Amino acid sequence: MTLYIQQLMNPLNTLLDWLDTLQVGGASLARLLGVAQVPPDREVGGHAVADPRDLIGTDVRFAYVEGRDVLHGVDLAVRPGERFAMVGPSGAGKSTLGRLLAGIHGPRVGTVALGGAPLIELPLGELCGEVVLVTQDHHVFAGTLRDNLCLGAPDRVRRDGEAGEERGIEGGQAAADDPDAVPGDDELWRALAVVDADTWAMTLPDGLDTVVGSGAVALTAPQAQQLALARLLLVDPKVLVLDEATSLLDPRAARHLERSLSAVLKGRTVIAIAHRLHTAHDADRVAVVEDGRIVELGSHRELMEADGAYAQLWQSWHGESALMPPAV
Repeated sequence: MTLYIQQLMNPLNTLLDWLDTLQVGGASLARLLGVAQVPPDREVGGHAVADPRDLIGTDVRFAYVEGRDVLHGVDLAVRPGERFAMVGPSGAGKSTLGRLLAGIHGPRVGTVALGGAPLIELPLGELCGEVVLVTQDHHVFAGTLRDNLCLGAPDRVRRDGEAGEERGIEGGQAAADDPDAVPGDDELWRALAVVDADTWAMTLPDGLDTVVGSGAVALTAPQAQQLALARLLLVDPKVLVLDEATSLLDPRAARHLERSLSAVLKGRTVIAIAHRLHTAHDADRVAVVEDGRIVELGSHRELMEADGAYAQLWQSWHGESALMPPAV
């Protein structure tokens, strides 16, 4: 009897493992079906985008829980090509406002319009081509480094050489002459260089064809964040919303990266949400967000001279001696 019982243990353990796997699979399937059943959160309207760099929010109110607004009547106009920074204490509503400005959520009350067209009424394909949000959350998808970089352009899915042969485009001119061609190696390496990622990318065993992500070469959190920013450059949107997009880098590297991005993205509208006030110092205008409201708005020097909430943030960040740094 003892021997028989011992022989039954392995089959029973295997059966229990199967049951556990089935339960996990059932829960995963329920999540997938639940996502498929979520009703659409927007309806496509007939508005045309006049200037895709002109972003205006009017009386914007938003609540995650009914009856508890986190944004309270925000009015904001971001000028075309402007570098705009939003600062304030944690929980003030900066990230929520950034998501509304990127069209991820629609306001409960009020409108957020891009070139006169409400963001919530734009087709998703058009919205993703005009406005891009990059957060501090980083994602590395299972596949090659090249695949991860090209994810932002779903039509550009083939290798440069293949695209050139099919379209009659010679050599590396496919990406430059045809917007549907996959970016060539030179374009990918340039994007990596702008975000200071080319150094570690060159050390990968197969370069751009190295498989990264789960079960392959693991990228660190800062490397994943650089990868997301390089992908952003390849998408080339008109409006960028950067929500702590360099938070995982050390301050010196983040400062250098922000300056590189500023040079490359000149002429595009950039909205930066940051705790590091160097970003605000370099911006054309700064909005101070507190308790879901914009309490101050102006340039760095104007807000320092006003000696209000922004000046207090700057002094607490730099120390009491840093009252009025020179403008850059």
